[in-house]
Amino acid sequence: MQKYYQPTKIHFGLESLNLLPEIVSRYGKKIFLVTTPDEPLQPIYTKVKDLLKENDINCIHFDKVVPNPTSEMIEDGFSLLNEAQCDVIVALGGGSSIDTAKILSLTYGKDNIEWDYLFTNFDSPYVDYPTYNTQMLPLITIPTTSGTGSQVTQAAVVSRGKDKLTVYHPDCFAKECILDPDLVKTLPLRMSMATGFDAFTHAFESYLNVHHSVYSRFDSINALKLIVEHLPKLHDDLSDLEHRKAMSLADTLAGKALANSGADVPHPLSEIIGGITHMTHGCALACVFVPFLEVMGEKHKKDFDELAHILDPNLEETADGSKQLAQIVRQFMAFIEMDITLSSMGVTKEDFDLICQSPVLHHLPFATYEECLAILNKAYA
Repeated sequence: MQKYYQPTKIHFGLESLNLLPEIVSRYGKKIFLVTTPDEPLQPIYTKVKDLLKENDINCIHFDKVVPNPTSEMIEDGFSLLNEAQCDVIVALGGGSSIDTAKILSLTYGKDNIEWDYLFTNFDSPYVDYPTYNTQMLPLITIPTTSGTGSQVTQAAVVSRGKDKLTVYHPDCFAKECILDPDLVKTLPLRMSMATGFDAFTHAFESYLNVHHSVYSRFDSINALKLIVEHLPKLHDDLSDLEHRKAMSLADTLAGKALANSGADVPHPLSEIIGGITHMTHGCALACVFVPFLEVMGEKHKKDFDELAHILDPNLEETADGSKQLAQIVRQFMAFIEMDITLSSMGVTKEDFDLICQSPVLHHLPFATYEECLAILNKAYA
């Protein structure tokens, strides 16, 4: 039996940000706004706060979010939120802001954040866990990137020491989401390509995962088609709102697929790399992705053949796409300037040894320890 679940109400289109006061008012009159302190996003933060003020909605702004959000930073937000006594949380930003807000929503009103309990008991995207906290706050997500998909998933990734760990809980799904392509139009080239490639991997890996369904694959396929068509064009013209709109849609489709199917080898490997080196998620994925295709070609021969024909519609119908997929993806990555390696990204031999020694490599359901090492060695070359 197949399952597909997506409870988040999505508001999509240019100027949909203007709906925020109406949406917020369904939940209360005092919001907790979660963002990074990034200077380029300040005009958006100001616009949001002005919109709320004009509608008599109070706003407490927590702007301490960091890339690869840490447990310590989230605890700072937890203290401020519990003191402020808000009605609803609004996450405005990329995956780091949204993931931070998910944990704050899930744990609101608790005496403390029970990290060990969360990581140990909510570690699977496939379990319908019972309600953890009856005091939790509703969450509204407003992404300012097109790639993480976090606005429509039940996962929150947190850095704790050298580890990047994920909490999965159905209560982490946002109640509502605003997708306004206008909010991503100033995203710089490198970030646009890295987050776009992240969306590509979500769609690709969810297609492969054994938990896929007809519905999740529909999302995966349509996301992949949008990305390979529009991300290279966006690379050439960052100001084109049609390409921004297409990538926003693709990101959300891929996020929905990921929430239902799960990922494959590249994602857990990238989490290990990011935890040790603090490399951005999209770049870590880019380092391991083609090596993954090269190492796992025989294991995924049928799916790789199908994916090659999806990514390159000019491929002859009778051609064995599994043998051409790595080259198709490599060319795509080169065009969007994401053809990178661990060594080109400054990963030292010492860091590489720590990555290869991660105990997680022995427990991945998608690949053997030897296969993971083979991927990592190719990624470092």
